[in-house]
Amino acid sequence: MDHIHLSKRLQTISTFIEPGERVADIGTDHAFLPIELVQRGVIQFAVASDIGAGPVAIAKQNVSAAGLTEQIDVRQADGLAGIKPVDAISTIVIAGMGGQLITNILDAGSTRMDGTETLVLAPNRHQYDVRRWLDKHGYGIISEQIVEDEGHIYEMMAAGKTKPDVPYSEADLRFGPILRRQKNPVFMKKMHREAEKTEAVLEGLADARMVPLAKIREQEHILALIKEELNAHDKR
Repeated sequence: MDHIHLSKRLQTISTFIEPGERVADIGTDHAFLPIELVQRGVIQFAVASDIGAGPVAIAKQNVSAAGLTEQIDVRQADGLAGIKPVDAISTIVIAGMGGQLITNILDAGSTRMDGTETLVLAPNRHQYDVRRWLDKHGYGIISEQIVEDEGHIYEMMAAGKTKPDVPYSEADLRFGPILRRQKNPVFMKKMHREAEKTEAVLEGLADARMVPLAKIREQEHILALIKEELNAHDKR
């Protein structure tokens, strides 16, 4: 197999992996990320895990074709269940799924972690749920990136057992503490999209019957937080 060419999303995720780490790629699908990391010499060992027999079969074929069966162990497992103590995993990657599923995986696999691991997480939705889970369980967000790839905007983060100097605000957890500071063009594009989406939700609620007032107030609160981000950028 030739060298893997990762998508912009996966390429960005790969930048979170420090040289020499022992990686578990959960929901690996085609095992492209661990293959590329080993091919570049960034890592020497990875577990590539997926719950589905089909993705596992494809991943095994790709790893074999790349000649990396000694360095990448492909396993069929649910979440973190495929990680063994002997693997000495130091970085866990969970990407390409919703935030609620990611937090379920972390909850179910808590006994597979000892707290020293770096978590590299890339939820494709419900990022707020992931950041709340990290905050609740004593993880600090070390790094964040936001990229646009083929029309989709992706957020990704690395976290470790280190609390921030200042507690995270609600806006930090909703939008990303580091992303909020950087406010790069992709972040601002997403904020404009979120404002439009939330305004549309509020219009729909206004037209609906028997909508709980709490639901309307929640969406109004979210919209206010989004507009604060937009206004803060405009004042720069």
